[in-house]
Amino acid sequence: MTAKWKEVSAYTGEAVEEDAPTNFAGQGSGVDFNPTGMKKKKKKSLLDARTKSYKQHQAKLEAARQKRLESKKSKFIEKVKESINDFERESFLIEDNVDVLRSIVKSKQNKSVKFQDGKKAKVDLFTASALTQVLDKVNPDNKAKLTKMINGSLKTFLQAQSAVMKMVKMK
Repeated sequence: MTAKWKEVSAYTGEAVEEDAPTNFAGQGSGVDFNPTGMKKKKKKSLLDARTKSYKQHQAKLEAARQKRLESKKSKFIEKVKESINDFERESFLIEDNVDVLRSIVKSKQNKSVKFQDGKKAKVDLFTASALTQVLDKVNPDNKAKLTKMINGSLKTFLQAQSAVMKMVKMK
């Protein structure tokens, strides 16, 4: 024989009489949890590599990967070619050293200056500043001569620099 359960009140401790339990929603309770009667589709948790859709997906992934690699390679190759071309032409490029001196003053960084005889020299901020200030203040004839000395060989640049430094020390 089965024992009959009695619900007891938590406040009084006495037995409580109920017709039906309130939390019962099983079969025959009148509550329909699936009113449409359609079965739920199960989600596939793992990809099946044998299906046609996965093979199409894989082909798209491979194509995208190949395209990405080709674009990276082509960009890298272009950059290398540009740097090689710049390196080869570097000896033929003659820059205006006055512009380089002004950029040294503007950026407040030492830079190297190339001369017509193929030599290079690092120029500091103080020297560049002094040369540009003197260039701005001298008359047009002397400005042309000083510009020619600055853009010439290393020897003429050093002569111009020493002359300008003497002028700066006089002040």
